[in-house]
Amino acid sequence: MGASIEMSLVSSGSDLLESSFVVDLHLHSNASDGADSPSRVMERASAAGLKVVSLTDHDTVDGLEEARREAGRLGIEFVNGVELSSSHEGRLVHILGHFIRPDAPELMAQMSRYMEKRKNRMAEMIGRLLAMGVMIDPDEFMLEFGNAASIGRGHLSAYMVQKRIVNRREEVFEKYIGEGGAAYVELDMIEPAEAVRLIALAGGVASFAHPNLSGADEIIPDLIEAGLVGIEAEHLSQGDDDRRRYRDLAEQYGLVLTGGSDCHGAKPGPERLGQCRQSMGSFRALQSRLVSSD
Repeated sequence: MGASIEMSLVSSGSDLLESSFVVDLHLHSNASDGADSPSRVMERASAAGLKVVSLTDHDTVDGLEEARREAGRLGIEFVNGVELSSSHEGRLVHILGHFIRPDAPELMAQMSRYMEKRKNRMAEMIGRLLAMGVMIDPDEFMLEFGNAASIGRGHLSAYMVQKRIVNRREEVFEKYIGEGGAAYVELDMIEPAEAVRLIALAGGVASFAHPNLSGADEIIPDLIEAGLVGIEAEHLSQGDDDRRRYRDLAEQYGLVLTGGSDCHGAKPGPERLGQCRQSMGSFRALQSRLVSSD
């Protein structure tokens, strides 16, 4: 009887752990367009009570080693991640990669290509802003942000707030560099299926990030054929109807439900980090897809 009770308690504890929502697999640092260093992101994750996290900077893995060291110090399980940019018929599609090998040759080559393209794109956007009469000092901007591994619009918006050209970062996108804005320059990107393939070649599992923002649900079957494993149903941009739709699609296609806050750093307002979590059980399901694909 005593052994039976003991086994029951162990089982209950295991079930409780698996159902705990302590995983955030979508975080950004200043290696791309986040505000905080990789170490600081891990400190904030620990303070939020997270047990498993992944740093998923845009088109770069430069912050992973620093984040891993700090996560280890804090007792957090750390997962190598990246968020690859892609496009389909003019629509931006972000593909998350988890458990990747950061030094995988084809992935590294694509990130290097993106780095060069991003620098050229930034120069063109700044040129357009100057032509519109927006007073930006290109040399000053590049001195502060030019060494970022994945320079992007987030850096430009941060600079413009810092110089009081606008009052908030969102205003920069609304007025100037949002998709379709007068100073917006499209980044030449790979197709989503190619992003999925690169993640698989790097030993990782691919998930469709915040799919409602892409408005490209029709490509999901093609992505699955390319090796897609998960879909980010839990994201702050997605309302209840969106989440139900992606849960249904996950069930239909056998995809793992993922979730993450997509936090880019502390700012005035409610804390975003950890607000969209996934359960430990869902995380283990994602991890099991990695094992079964080896």
